[in-house]
Amino acid sequence: MSSTELTFTIPNRTIAALTNGQTEKPLLLMVHGWLDNAASFNKLIPLLHDFHVIAIDLPGHGKSSHRSPDAHYHLLDYVHDLQCLVHAQGWKDFSIVGHSLGGIISSMYCAVFPELVDKFVCIESAGPLTEPESTSVEQLRKAIQSRIEANEKQIKQPKDLNSIVHARQKVSDLTSENAGMILQRNTIYDKQTDTLQWSTDKRLRTVSSLRLTAPQVENLLKEIQCPIHFVLGSNGFSKVKDLMEKRKSLFKNAQVTTVEGGHHVHMEAEVVISKIILEHCR
Repeated sequence: MSSTELTFTIPNRTIAALTNGQTEKPLLLMVHGWLDNAASFNKLIPLLHDFHVIAIDLPGHGKSSHRSPDAHYHLLDYVHDLQCLVHAQGWKDFSIVGHSLGGIISSMYCAVFPELVDKFVCIESAGPLTEPESTSVEQLRKAIQSRIEANEKQIKQPKDLNSIVHARQKVSDLTSENAGMILQRNTIYDKQTDTLQWSTDKRLRTVSSLRLTAPQVENLLKEIQCPIHFVLGSNGFSKVKDLMEKRKSLFKNAQVTTVEGGHHVHMEAEVVISKIILEHCR
């Protein structure tokens, strides 16, 4: 079963997506991680035959539109983007699969709009990262400086797909196949100039201007009503494992499964992960 392209219109931007087209089945919305895109779910989508799967590209990623020139990429705004999409499409009683940043966004969404979400599978994420209030000045200063630097810096376009796949592998646990799958969707080929160019927004790499505090995150996570299945990679991010240990008592109805693999465990153990999703979200 191959995936097909979709494009949704929300206020001021478009959201690109991949789907299995099984519109008669229950909706399963998939949200990817930072600097990834919907293609990170390419191996999972054909296995999720019980659902109408829609894997979106977050704004600034993949084939979705960028934010306006005067805007930036705030975590809270991604939650807003998700609800704009859900509201525009009239979706309800759907399930969500979120990976990494997508898991953070989805956990916040589940808390804020509990009446809309049926089940939630959270891969290599345990909710938003936090910082104490005492770091606010330093955090804001770094954010502003990074924005100015990004604005003044010329984008270095990729020489070819192989070179950026190699570069991504240096800073991640991705195989060349999986890195290529993601990066192919994060680039576009310009026929006029015969060059490969980034389709992702360079502002995605700027420093966040605000981190939530631990009490704020606790309040959010306690408000999640739907059953959650957390999936951790055996060689995933240690920070996620630590957060899971600290926060597991906050969730009303949750289970945790560790699967052999790294941070992108859903691209390495797609058969195992698909069975977890099918079982949890049925």
